[in-house]
Amino acid sequence: MRILAERGFVWCLSLAFVAFVLATVGFDFGLFTWLPWVLLVGAAISVGFLFSVAGGITFNGNRFRKHSMGWVTGAVIVMVLWSFAQKNLQDMFPALKESRRLWNVFEPFALFGAAVFVLIGLVLLITGKMDPKVSRPGRIEGIFSVNLSAKIAAVPMAFTAVGVFVIATFWTIYHSFTNSRLLPNSEFIGLAQYERLWDTNRWLVSIENLAIFGFCSLVFSLVVGFILAALLDQKIRFENTLRTIFLYPFALSFIVTGLVWQWLLTPEFGVQKIVRDLGFESFTFDPLFNADIVIFGVLFAALWQGTGFIMVLMLAGLRGIDQEVWKASRVDGIPMWKTYIFIVIPMMKPVFVTTLVIIAAGIIKVYDLVVAQTSGGPGIASEVPAKYVYDSMFGGQNLAQGFAGSTMMLVSVLVVLIPWAYLEFGGRKRD
Repeated sequence: MRILAERGFVWCLSLAFVAFVLATVGFDFGLFTWLPWVLLVGAAISVGFLFSVAGGITFNGNRFRKHSMGWVTGAVIVMVLWSFAQKNLQDMFPALKESRRLWNVFEPFALFGAAVFVLIGLVLLITGKMDPKVSRPGRIEGIFSVNLSAKIAAVPMAFTAVGVFVIATFWTIYHSFTNSRLLPNSEFIGLAQYERLWDTNRWLVSIENLAIFGFCSLVFSLVVGFILAALLDQKIRFENTLRTIFLYPFALSFIVTGLVWQWLLTPEFGVQKIVRDLGFESFTFDPLFNADIVIFGVLFAALWQGTGFIMVLMLAGLRGIDQEVWKASRVDGIPMWKTYIFIVIPMMKPVFVTTLVIIAAGIIKVYDLVVAQTSGGPGIASEVPAKYVYDSMFGGQNLAQGFAGSTMMLVSVLVVLIPWAYLEFGGRKRD
């Protein structure tokens, strides 16, 4: 029962924190208004049960006395901050009114934090009473006392991860089911935004373009990057110079790359004009002005910029191959191409998996390259999902439609991440 009570305490505190953050960022459900405090009551019940099991609290000689005093001191400090937001105290000290808005922001956090800190201080004293001398820390001790300085230092990053990534993601998904226009609102309309999304020709074109761009980018980046890496791995002369030349485009922004390739693919100034000046008057090369192949013009620029980075990743993987493998293959008379295909590439599986994830992430979020080269044209021929989301939210003043599109992009990211996580971590467990 003690283990269940400790687990209940930790879970109640964790869920109370999540519910409190959801209520703070603006979720209008009445549930999130009182749920954090109900969960804190549940945590207090767990503390009461542990108190009865321990048969009371001892302060003198308790090995968690200093830790408990630290948590209670924290509760006192945040309660002082809470008192600064009270009107009576502000009337007594007019200087506090000058920062009234700041103290009002602290007020709900201070109350919640004080309650949490007091509960943690109590549960540590109870744990110290039940386990006066232990060599292996238990659940409560491991969470709230072991490496406490490092955990406190990680709090800002934890708030960032939970608030910016997790909470913001759920906030976006929630509002994709609403009728939000210029500003977010909570008028729930079900799947209407998603139905409208998939009935919009512009979104369908963007998905088709992303599929074509993604498949070609994935294949050509891997193939060309690996071939370049294999050539550089032959210990050729001027390897450092060539590696720098191939990698240099990756240092440019997508905006610069897009503008450069827009000029190169423009018939009046670029490749078409150069070839015609050489005497081939009938030569035509204008992918950015042809709706059927415009996405391949964007692909040229993306491959030029990203292939060098893929080459570096592959080269690092090749340099990690034991030289004995090459010596053994030469002794056995195995051709070099077979050595690469049947021996080296399987050994580089982690490198390929990581590279695939990096390429896939870049494919899904492609935006600035398209804007710089074509602005989605001609017409809507080169639209991509990220541009559709941006235009819907800020151009069309339809937040919910943009949220629906970004949620679908999130689904596509999960489609990439889940297989990667399975290959990366599931395989290790089996091993």
